[in-house]
Amino acid sequence: MYIGHYAAAAVILAVAPEAPVLPIAVAVAWPDIVWPALVFAGKESVHVDRDDPLQSRVKFTSYPYSHSLVLGSVISLVPALLAGAIYQSVFVGALFWIGVLSHWLLDAVVHLRDLPVLGWGSDDRRVGLGLWARPRLAFALEYTFFAVTVLLVAPQTMFVGLLGGGLLLHLFNINSFFGFTKKNPVGTPKRFATLALVGYIFAIIWFMMSWR
Repeated sequence: MYIGHYAAAAVILAVAPEAPVLPIAVAVAWPDIVWPALVFAGKESVHVDRDDPLQSRVKFTSYPYSHSLVLGSVISLVPALLAGAIYQSVFVGALFWIGVLSHWLLDAVVHLRDLPVLGWGSDDRRVGLGLWARPRLAFALEYTFFAVTVLLVAPQTMFVGLLGGGLLLHLFNINSFFGFTKKNPVGTPKRFATLALVGYIFAIIWFMMSWR
């Protein structure tokens, strides 16, 4: 999931309108921000099928630190405490942690039973409802989920920026769900990780510019 994570950010900011936008925009993307660094460091791994562009063919073989429910949530207390210290607010730190948790919960809807629960142990349970197995439906439902959430919780003055910018970012990912190319244009794990990081940097900037 990509743009769908910003539905969670919209809900958090609607519930807590006094909260600063930046830490919330970062929080909902946090696992996918730290994940590329762990891939480059060799601490987590992913397999990218060069002969298939679909997201469902990407195999997240190991990502216990960034994407496990328990260990990942514990580790995310560090940036949550940092956010609380920067903004001198325990409330902001708590919202940051909630934003990180929302990432795992939403990923569990689309991932293909590869999300670790504990984050340690050879018998760790992996979950995922597998919406990515139906890529075209997944593509449509992710943006629909985001758009409906925005329409329900965001001020009307933000509709154009959020819905239009969100759609544009979502379309950047269209080849991963429709397979217009025969080969994967990314090709390698590090390139895939870099693309994810760049995508979220743009998403954070877009969301900050739109939610005000």
